[in-house]
This record gives sequence, C-alpha cells and structure tokens, in this order.
Amino acid sequence: MSRPFLPFFSPEDGQSGSARTGKDGGALHTPGTGGKRNQVMMPEQLSGPAENRSPAVFPLLAVDGGGTKTDAVITDKTGKILAKGKGGASNYQAAGEESAAETLARVLGQAASALEDRLGLGRKDYRIRRGVFALAGIDTAKDQTLVEGLVRRAVQTSGIQIEELLVENDALSTLIGATKQSPGVLLIAGTGSIAFAHDGKGNFYRSGGWGHRFGDEGSGYWIGKEAVRAVLRMHDGREKPTVLSDLVLKHLRFDNHEQLYNWAYGPRYSVDEVSALSVIVEQACTLGDPVSRRILEKAASELFLLVEAVTEKAGIGEKSFKLLLLGGVLQNNERIRHELVQKVREKRRDAEILIPRQKPIELIIQRGLYDGEETG
Repeated sequence: MSRPFLPFFSPEDGQSGSARTGKDGGALHTPGTGGKRNQVMMPEQLSGPAENRSPAVFPLLAVDGGGTKTDAVITDKTGKILAKGKGGASNYQAAGEESAAETLARVLGQAASALEDRLGLGRKDYRIRRGVFALAGIDTAKDQTLVEGLVRRAVQTSGIQIEELLVENDALSTLIGATKQSPGVLLIAGTGSIAFAHDGKGNFYRSGGWGHRFGDEGSGYWIGKEAVRAVLRMHDGREKPTVLSDLVLKHLRFDNHEQLYNWAYGPRYSVDEVSALSVIVEQACTLGDPVSRRILEKAASELFLLVEAVTEKAGIGEKSFKLLLLGGVLQNNERIRHELVQKVREKRRDAEILIPRQKPIELIIQRGLYDGEETG
C-alpha cells in the first residue's frame, strides 16, 4: 500500500510547491522516556532577540482521528509533546464530511493556540515541518482523495503553516510507528475494526476496516449492533431470553422495544451510541448471560479471522512477528482478548503478542519522526 505525501501547503496562499519525502531508518526517541528525552527541544529560531528571529520550525504535528474522538499534538524533535488539541469524531464516514472537517480544524486550532500561549508566538511566527494525519475512514482511493481534501480545508481554516502533509489510515500509521522495518501485524478493535501487516520489506497489507454498514466485525459497533439484534429477536421469540433486553433498554432510557426500534431508524441513532453498548454486552456476560457470551465469542473469532487473513497476505505466517492489539475492545474487554490470544497462540506460535502501553497518538508521533528523521 502506498503512503501518500501531499506537497508543501501554506494556508496563506493555498499554493503547492515541491514535495519532500522522508528517509527510512534512523534512531527514534520514544515520547516521554527518561534522561534528556524529557527535555523540550525548542527550535533554535526562538533564541536571541525577537527582532532577529526567523520563523520557528517545529518538526511534527500528529493527529489521531477516529469515530469517537480526535487528538492533535505538536512535538519537539524528540517527540516531547508541546501542545495538544482534542475533539470529537473526525471519521467522515461516521460524522459526515462537514463535521469531520470542522472537528479537524478545531483540534488543530486548539493545539496551535496552546503552543502560542506557551511560547508567546503568533500564528505566523512559526511553521510545522510535517503534519501526520492518521485518520479512520480512509479505506479506498476515493476515501484517500476525499480525506486529503478535508485535511487541506482544516489546515487552511486553522491558519497553521505546514510544509508537508501525510494523510493515511490511522491503523497504518500506528503500525509503522510501532514496528518500523520489522514484520508485524496491528489489530485494532475499537468503534471499528481493521488489521494491517508489514512484511519487513516495505510492503503493507490490510484486511477489514470496511465500515460499520458492511464490515467492522468484532468491533464495538458490531458488538452493540448484535446486542440490539438479540434484544429484538428475543422480543419476537426467535432468541433465548437474555438480560441484554433490560440492560440495553435501561442504558438507552427506553421503556419498550418499540422505542428501541424507532431510535434505530430515527435521526438520533449514532455509531457512537451503538458502540457504547459493547460495554453492556460485557456486563451481561459477567452475569452469566449465554447470549452475550456467544456475541463476545463470535467477536473474538471475527477478529482472529482478520489477523489470519492479513498475516497470509503478508506472507509472514511462518516467521516471527509482533502482533499488536489496540483499541478499546481489545484493551478493555478481557473475555474477547483472552479468546483471541488463545486462538492466535494455537495457530501462530512464533507471534509475539503485545498490548502497547503507548497511546495511539504516541505511536503516530513515532511514525512521523521515524519517517522524517531529517526533521531534527
């Protein structure tokens, strides 16, 4: 899979210049680790009398955008976070194009304002060398083009000057940040689900991530949707009695199944709210509900299929590789994680299964610094 770079983009004139590509390899500093790496490495342009300063250049703006929240950070060359912005969904498939663009512009503006307040800068006193936008919802070439347009609009609205834009699927960014040049698989199960693999030779492969309408099996949304289906099927008499019925209705503050149905096909229905029902399914499972247990076991099986499919695509099934598990479902739902790990260990004995302690944004920072070593 290609990694698209957009050329130089300045919000002041909207003109494009020559594109730069990053270098592969090089040492990478993990954000927030000890020693000198905890020191903030400020651009040299910020030293000396103000009248003699040239515009400051910060190495990285990193954005992690998904179906529920969006984080933006500006870092120094070691990956130390200097400023942050936070907002809601920026996956245009879930939030819509206009809302996604507005969210991106808002979090960029927040990060920029925080940096300016901290260092006493104006918006035109600095620029960003690279902006890495790791966004959910980039699943096809059409998505890529559309999202690049949304990012450009958001950057222009924010007023931030960015020399180089890199826009790619959030899972791909995270995998590159975590594995560098080593073979690896990243499985994300949060609101949605997707798997990426790297063969260690610069080639990337993907399985899943086809969105909530026709895909995202094993994700929070998929689990929540299965819960609603089970409740309605129980109401029909086609499903065994399940405590999910009372728990789901109570969680959504409905009195009966008709209200649940009306909500599902009404304007208040949202991917977010359905995804939140995955927690209710886990609660029901701990109460011994067999219907909920079946849903969670099926979710684990679907996630295992993603891992198997992408591992075979990458041709690393017989090699040692790292399998990284990310996303709220995998990190918080113990039953699904346990079931999945068992399946992987039975089939892929050489896989090193990891649940990274870093947040996704930290891995995306590593991705940006790794692929742009010259930014230091």
